[in-house]
Amino acid sequence: MASLLQDVRFALRQLRKNPGFTITATAMLAIAICANSTIFSWINGTMLHPIPLARETGSMVSVMRGQWSTTPSPPLSYLDYRDLRDRNQTFTGLLAYSHDWLTLTGSGTPERVYVANVSANFFDLLGVKPVLGRFFLPDEEARAGGVPYVVLAYSLWQTRFAGDPAIIGKSIEFARKPVTVIGVAPEGFINAIPGVREDAWLPLDPLGTDTPRMTRRSANYLNVLGRLKPGVNRQQATQDLETIMRQLVAEFPDDHLGVNTITLDPLWRSPFGANVYLAASLPILLSIAGVVLLLTCANVATLALVRFLARRREIAIRQSLGATRIQLMRQMAVEGALVALAAGALALFFTSWTAKRLADFIPPNSNPIVLNGSVDFNVIFVILLLALFAGAICGALPAWRSSQASAGEVLKDETITASGSGHNRNMLSGLVVTQIALSLALLISSGLLMRTLRNMNNADPGFDQDHILTASVGLGIAGYPPSEENAIQHRILDRVATLPGVKVAALTDWLPLSFNGRSNDVYPEGYVPRLHESHEVRRADVSPGFFAAMGIPIVAGRDFTRDDNENAPSVVIVDRTAAARYWPGADAVGRRLSIGGKLFTVIGVAGNSKHQFVNERPESMVYLSFFQNSFETTVMLRTKGDPAAMVPVLEDAIHQIDGQLAVFDVRSLRETTQVSSTFAIMESTFAGIFATIALVLSATGIYGVVAYRTQLRTHEIGIRMALGASRVDVLRLVLMQGVRLTIIGLTLGLALSFGMTRFIAGLLYGISANDPATVIAVALLLAAISLLACFLPARRAMRADPVASIREL
Repeated sequence: MASLLQDVRFALRQLRKNPGFTITATAMLAIAICANSTIFSWINGTMLHPIPLARETGSMVSVMRGQWSTTPSPPLSYLDYRDLRDRNQTFTGLLAYSHDWLTLTGSGTPERVYVANVSANFFDLLGVKPVLGRFFLPDEEARAGGVPYVVLAYSLWQTRFAGDPAIIGKSIEFARKPVTVIGVAPEGFINAIPGVREDAWLPLDPLGTDTPRMTRRSANYLNVLGRLKPGVNRQQATQDLETIMRQLVAEFPDDHLGVNTITLDPLWRSPFGANVYLAASLPILLSIAGVVLLLTCANVATLALVRFLARRREIAIRQSLGATRIQLMRQMAVEGALVALAAGALALFFTSWTAKRLADFIPPNSNPIVLNGSVDFNVIFVILLLALFAGAICGALPAWRSSQASAGEVLKDETITASGSGHNRNMLSGLVVTQIALSLALLISSGLLMRTLRNMNNADPGFDQDHILTASVGLGIAGYPPSEENAIQHRILDRVATLPGVKVAALTDWLPLSFNGRSNDVYPEGYVPRLHESHEVRRADVSPGFFAAMGIPIVAGRDFTRDDNENAPSVVIVDRTAAARYWPGADAVGRRLSIGGKLFTVIGVAGNSKHQFVNERPESMVYLSFFQNSFETTVMLRTKGDPAAMVPVLEDAIHQIDGQLAVFDVRSLRETTQVSSTFAIMESTFAGIFATIALVLSATGIYGVVAYRTQLRTHEIGIRMALGASRVDVLRLVLMQGVRLTIIGLTLGLALSFGMTRFIAGLLYGISANDPATVIAVALLLAAISLLACFLPARRAMRADPVASIREL
């Protein structure tokens, strides 16, 4: 221990004597470690801990029935869920939930909150305990007449009810219906679906008014999570649930048309919630950040090796005075470890801020998304591991070279024989080649991701995003019965359509590229599905004027009219993809579809548009008449000028109809659709940052090595010039050192990039993983920067005085 403390003190003195190296190496490593720890903190806060405060989420899975999708509909009815829960042999329990917006009414200003209807075992299976009161009891799940109880989220209890400790037993109102508060969830618990916040939890049918959904097997509206029994794997559990599903399909075939296979996903990549998207992006970003760390370590190792070569005489003298090679190696390693630990401490400081920046990538939208990282023990441990890893790499080369040093050789002729030896030159050259190769692979990957974002921004979504203002209006969520909703919806549409500056007005329950889509199983008459073909298609309810406002053409048939109301025959408009899928080469108009057990007649075919992402594969879409099937009410206006100028006018017009109506999420369609590019923006942002770091590191690395090797050859260059070499010859001599290293590095980098770009191929859009234009452009850019880095020391050598150079030994 005493010798180790002595090494630490000596290392600190050496680092203080070389502040330039210490500050530069610490700063570079801190940035690289922070890049890795930031992304890991996001993975830790979302994928590794998908349900805050829940116990042992690693044994929990999400249950998916039907065709697997990144945007699935709730897969199970209550009756199917109950049978799977009670008849399985591989789970300790299955919980169920659904969620939607409601308005908290009663005293005070109406407040829109996101509420989940949950099975009675919801909190118990998650292992969450109340901070006040209790949670639901088993007999309160589906009691006849309902159970009007509610559990409040901690944040809602604090903000709406001022943390009232006597809230238990009090009656509050949701959508003008009274419920009794029985408990408050603990602080930090937000929901069972990763990345989505809930404000309150109700039983599955709290008021006993939703009997059809509770008693029909075809009413699929529940998401389901399960906790596996100890020793049971997902494959065994899948077979167990599929056996039960096959029995249910045989017993109730009319309620289980289409695909009924079961898929179980761990929560870190569950298709329900944000993790399905984060699992595709964050691990790749972490891998790229790892490449940046390796590149930085190579750069710092180069600086450390150059510094070691400059200290060779000092080290040789210490050897002559009795220092062992093990002592010298340990001292060099301690210096590298101290720099890395200082970088780790600095990275921890920065990560405490950057970990909370994940939410900054999410633009304003109507979804209650809660995504952020945090600095906990896991993150601190990873930072420590990264610091130790960086210290080992950065200290390994100087430590190893110190063990190979010959004191006699160094003291006899340090400059020519030791520092300029072929072995040292090859080692420095190898580090530079490594930096260039890693930089090229990183720059190509970054260029592809940035071009992907550009392609997505320039892609045609199939509709016009400009000059459209949207606003959601709380009718059903505020407790208006359906009989009143229809009349108020007509009044709202009539009123806003006459506002000055409005070209077209429409009502809808869906906005494209906003993560709020719905879907239904659709069964065309006479259509024979392929084996295991899913019948699920996207669905939207729209009023007359929707297609005109969106700029989506009606290519066959007609648009909806005001006469397509609840008293008229049920009608539907399909898009081109659906028409080509179900009636290839034939006219779709006049055909009939069964949706939710009800027959609809196709009256028109609309152009295709994007639904969730601009890079998605074409998916079938059906549009139902808003006045026959209204779900939620969103007002859509195509304006003559800036939509933002119409915001107060629109809100005032709606409040003139009913001053109690809640109007929310008032924004332009362009703002709304930005959420679909969240992950592409995040990927390209980090790609740009990493690309900049790579360019700087590779340029400084090759500059430092060429400058150092040129300095070692100062005497030789002076002799060459004295013997008649021109300045151009000297320039060529020095440049060729860097050019050779650059060519070797670019060659290796191209080979490395071919493998690395395949790793990110799934994130690309409108560009191939080996796009020639990107590869050539990036290679030329890196070559030019490397050439410039070589030119600077070459220019200095070219201008040197030959006499002074000859005298320098």
